[in-house]
Amino acid sequence: MNKNFLKELPELVRAQVISEDTAKKITAYYKNKPSTSNSRLFIVFGILGALLVGMGIVLIIAHNWDTLPITAKLVIGFVPLFIGQAVCGYLILKGSDSKSWQEGCATFLFFAVAISISIVSQVYNIEGNFGQFLLLWMALAIPIVYVLRSSMASLLFICGITWHACEVAYFNSQGYAVWYWVLLIAILPFYYLEFFRRDNKNNFFYFHSWLLTTSVTVCLGVFIDNHGELLMIAYLSLFSAFVILSELKAFATNRVLSNAYLVVGSLGIMVLLLTLSFDWYWNELSGTSFEGVASGVEFPVAASLSCVAGVLLFIHLRTTHFTDVNSKSFAFILFIVLFFIGLSSPTAAQLLVNVIILVFAVSTIRSGAKQNHLGILNYGLLIITALILCRFFDTDLSFVIRGLLFIAVGAGFFAANFYMIQQRKKTE
Repeated sequence: MNKNFLKELPELVRAQVISEDTAKKITAYYKNKPSTSNSRLFIVFGILGALLVGMGIVLIIAHNWDTLPITAKLVIGFVPLFIGQAVCGYLILKGSDSKSWQEGCATFLFFAVAISISIVSQVYNIEGNFGQFLLLWMALAIPIVYVLRSSMASLLFICGITWHACEVAYFNSQGYAVWYWVLLIAILPFYYLEFFRRDNKNNFFYFHSWLLTTSVTVCLGVFIDNHGELLMIAYLSLFSAFVILSELKAFATNRVLSNAYLVVGSLGIMVLLLTLSFDWYWNELSGTSFEGVASGVEFPVAASLSCVAGVLLFIHLRTTHFTDVNSKSFAFILFIVLFFIGLSSPTAAQLLVNVIILVFAVSTIRSGAKQNHLGILNYGLLIITALILCRFFDTDLSFVIRGLLFIAVGAGFFAANFYMIQQRKKTE
């Protein structure tokens, strides 16, 4: 883009839009300006180089492992750690601001910690499972994130604690993965300081947002015990909180698909509501006493997340008009009402879920038309299509009526997109 702009400068000078001195200053500025793409490329190659070096060391050691004495094994276990610490220490003392060196060294040191733990455990036959190994690794690696301000180490850390939670709660059923939540809270200050306080919305910010939302979504299920019905409230509160956060100025992004909070929150809400539009959940909930459900571990989790979503919604409504708020932000409130209705009248609750889905779809279509955004418009139409498809399997409508419904939706897709494109042409 800079090159194309520089080519236009002589024409702007001839048209007397800018002076010749101004053109020279602009040319000099862009020639001396450091290339952002090159900087990003150096960071990527630095990280890849650290990963490849680490993998190469592991392969060489693994090939000759059985023939090595204990002392040699321990030396091999600690040498990568010492090298990584020495290089990182040098960067800190030197005050280097090279992001590629910081990220590369932090990545190397991150895996060097794992190598040292593994070798020491193997040499001295220290008992433990993979979940405990991941926990110890992440606990020792978190200083790397803060000392070196490494976004890559932070991403690896989030992956590691998510794997730990899955290993403990899902794969081995050893509890609620309490340490996952402790370590997750420990990494949030870095997320705030690096990307919000410095207003640094780079690619690492988007990666962090996607990983954090995905990680919390996956790991929230560890709280399923005897009353999984309440966890639906927890998930809808979580997804509603994501949607509300996506509308706050601090979390706003230039493109819809780059906003992880909006995409995960909105899709999560719609998938859950479409699932709840069937009768299985409401049949299980019917006749259940609230006192019995509230005795499980799911109740405080659902209550806490509902309070968080409620506070965020209150804050958002203080600065935004009610009609401008994303309708899915209210999903958790609507479902809490439906939950209590479903305790005594499951059929009514199931019917109301279908109505809410339809309202959300219409609201999404309206929002897409208002923003002149084809993606949002078609997303609303897809919600209606998904709702019709769900009712295709659990209703006794004739195939003729079902076919007519799909024809109507298809015609709606064509008409809405055609109208939007024509409006854009008129505007241009």
